[in-house]
Amino acid sequence: MAFRSSDDLHQTTDGFIQRMRDGASKPEPKVVEKIMTTFIDEALDAFFLQPAAMSGLSGTQKRLVQVASDTISKATRLVIGRSARKMDLEQNKAAAEYMDEIRFPGPDQAYWYVAFPISDPLAAQGRGLADMAEDGTTNAAARDEMVAYLRGVTDEALKWYFNKPIALLGFGPILRKVADVGVDTTRRASYGVINKVIPNLDDEQFLQSAVYYRSMQITR
Repeated sequence: MAFRSSDDLHQTTDGFIQRMRDGASKPEPKVVEKIMTTFIDEALDAFFLQPAAMSGLSGTQKRLVQVASDTISKATRLVIGRSARKMDLEQNKAAAEYMDEIRFPGPDQAYWYVAFPISDPLAAQGRGLADMAEDGTTNAAARDEMVAYLRGVTDEALKWYFNKPIALLGFGPILRKVADVGVDTTRRASYGVINKVIPNLDDEQFLQSAVYYRSMQITR
């Protein structure tokens, strides 16, 4: 699952990675904080706000999505702010390598993606939902399947965007507790909006949502 990085996010991240590889002598907490807050904003836009806009959700549905996005943003910014200031040089270098692991270039490196892998069965489930919607055969069971699919994507996103870097950076007990709260808040907010919005989509909204999320499956 991938979304296209802004030029600002890519350039800031690329510069940080190169400096860490070229023998940086001190950590860069402000740069790490900028990278991570920009990343969170762009991820929320890609996974929540863009599909909400493209699917033609009602005002109430859009508000549910916006509240979930705001909740996740607030929780993750707290984690980022606390952790970026505490990271030493070796943790900065580890973070740089991890940032490089979850990005890849588009055609001719004209732009870059930020991505995480999903299993073949989960990917097939997402493609199948889009195919089903394009055939015009959606019902309550299809919406239940989309709920399960998006919850599965959420779990993978949390693993790659939160749990793996947290483990890699070796946070102490206090920062780990703060991070765990952020992850739990993000999961609950994501599950909540999925459970409330998806079952109530009409056929056209379901189609647009399914096709949008299928388009985020990009082979590296």
